[in-house]
Amino acid sequence: MRNKIKQYMLGILFSLLVCVGCNQEPIQTDQNLYIYFFDSTKNTLVEEVLPDEIKSLPSEQEQVKYIISRLKDNKSTLLTPVQIGIEMPIEGGTISINTKDKVVKINCTNAYYDLTPQQKIGMRSSIVYSLTQLDFIDSVEFYVDQIPLTTATGKRVTAMSVGDINTKALAPSLATKSFLLNVYFRNDEGKLVKQLHKITASNSSKEEKLVIEELIQGPKNAELYETLPKDLKINTIDILNGVCQLDISFDTKSKFFKDEKDKTLMIYSIVNSLTELSQIKKVIISIDGQDEIAFTSEIDLPSTFERSEEYISQ
Repeated sequence: MRNKIKQYMLGILFSLLVCVGCNQEPIQTDQNLYIYFFDSTKNTLVEEVLPDEIKSLPSEQEQVKYIISRLKDNKSTLLTPVQIGIEMPIEGGTISINTKDKVVKINCTNAYYDLTPQQKIGMRSSIVYSLTQLDFIDSVEFYVDQIPLTTATGKRVTAMSVGDINTKALAPSLATKSFLLNVYFRNDEGKLVKQLHKITASNSSKEEKLVIEELIQGPKNAELYETLPKDLKINTIDILNGVCQLDISFDTKSKFFKDEKDKTLMIYSIVNSLTELSQIKKVIISIDGQDEIAFTSEIDLPSTFERSEEYISQ
């Protein structure tokens, strides 16, 4: 009799535990997808959450291309182009996926061989970490000009997974220092406002290049607006006898420019920002090295510009 009572009480206790479990909320897990950028100034991977739009892409191929595109073009929300380094030398149209073996093939251009050992390791690490989080990819194969990647001794580098990344092989961090840069952005009144940006970059970085990159990144607060389109690229930038010669690439017919005043403000945000540097007195701006281009009704490029207080908010 005593055993039956004991069994009965145990049955009631088990039922109560089951009911309690049914009423509990399910445990929440992190469902985010991430992308990993290589910070070349600190020798580390920086994790960023990918936008939800990647989950709505129609195919696995499109998801891979989306991640590679962001990595290749340095589209980081946390790092500056200086921290990430140069654009990845990837042939975007030659990405292929072996769904059976869960391997993705990445083909690089010959520019891969121009990278430093640190840049090569950082590039491969960021790609492998970013792509293998997708449930249909376990590893990445690297090719250069359609030829399998090999080591310095000629041995083929097989498909790499996260476990194959030897982060300890990275070279010591580059020497860095802090830069204080005065850069100009547009306000609601269509005037330029100076903003002080403090950044950390390689000790050997050119201040003039950092200035343009900060203008591309945009202002630090919501009260000011960008003056340069995000797709603007620096081709060359040099200083000679106090004159900064800047050659850039961008779409001159971009919707970024609502009117000619936007183009004028772009020019003088560049000129006024660069002439904040003591070594620069004048600026020559050209687009894709062209000898002559009508940028606005009042401005032809390339032209020599001096600092102008007319466009600065008082």
